[in-house]
Amino acid sequence: MNPEDENERNDGFLNNMNSTLFIKKDYDEKEFNYEWLDIIEDVNPYIDNILRNPKRFIINEEEVVKVELAKRVTVESVIHLSQHTNLIQKIEDNGDVKPSKILNINREESLDTYENRFIFTLINNLMIFYDQRTKEVGSHSYCNNKANLKYEANSKIGNENVVISLSIDDQTKEDKQSSGSRNGMTYEQRIKKVKRQIDGFQGSELFQTLNRLHVSPVRSPIKKTNVILKNPNFRKAEELWNYIQTYESKDVKIKDKRDYFDNGALKNEYDQAFLMTFIANKSLIESSQSSDETSMIKQMMQRLINNLLDSDVELSEDRIKNLFIKQIDSTKETNIKRSEIICNSFIDRLESENNSLNSVIDLMRNEG
Repeated sequence: MNPEDENERNDGFLNNMNSTLFIKKDYDEKEFNYEWLDIIEDVNPYIDNILRNPKRFIINEEEVVKVELAKRVTVESVIHLSQHTNLIQKIEDNGDVKPSKILNINREESLDTYENRFIFTLINNLMIFYDQRTKEVGSHSYCNNKANLKYEANSKIGNENVVISLSIDDQTKEDKQSSGSRNGMTYEQRIKKVKRQIDGFQGSELFQTLNRLHVSPVRSPIKKTNVILKNPNFRKAEELWNYIQTYESKDVKIKDKRDYFDNGALKNEYDQAFLMTFIANKSLIESSQSSDETSMIKQMMQRLINNLLDSDVELSEDRIKNLFIKQIDSTKETNIKRSEIICNSFIDRLESENNSLNSVIDLMRNEG
């Protein structure tokens, strides 16, 4: 077939082509931010200091009881009796006073202070915050990219029908294992350590006592008491409180899931590849073995050059030559390296077999 007929046939092939390129994409990227874990780890020692030395205050419970039930008589008891003479039963001749009832004061220590309720509420909020974050954050950041491409086409040249169907599945997955590491500890180790610390906070005397009392949780804004303002442990605890209250996730989450038909440059490239496959097949069928390779190469080269010129009309002849020469040199170099690897492997195998054979011969001689 002369070049003009080949060009006419190839153009007819493209003109009669019906093709579709369907693409499915599923992209999922998550870059987790572990700032929240850093802050909890930094503040937990200060909360531990507070729980080890909790602030207490004295509660005085006053009650007027019968004298025989009074546990102790204090100055307050005497003053109260002098103000309530109706509680005096009898005054002895020697001046001793015998009351029928007297004021009894019970003094008890209590942990139910505003500052302690603040810490109690903070620990509860911290546990809720911890659970939420560990559910949302994985052990490492990752990027998953799935793509499925399905190309189907058909064309007709005279009485000849040509059909092609191609499906490509491509999946890449990248894990970033070190994203949550700190101070030589992995994310899993750090998260377990923080959980143990929070569990320890909930088992402390302060927390258990206020939990039994069913104290009311404190609300924002936090009262600026002297203890919260001046005590460095409470100042750090308030920083954690404010961080939790105003927290906004800094995790990067990108999801892109699309199904679509491509009608642009990518589909055109597959159409051209379909044509070049057709040219190669026709050359093999129509030409003799001695000449079919040359004919096939000529047609494929011609089509390839046409595609290059279509993509860049200013592409010069020298530039085309350089592109082909560079690619040929690269391919030759690759083939040479591949041949060297094969040869070396073959030589190593022969040496190994030769050594084994010599060992067997030596063994037979020794036994003889």
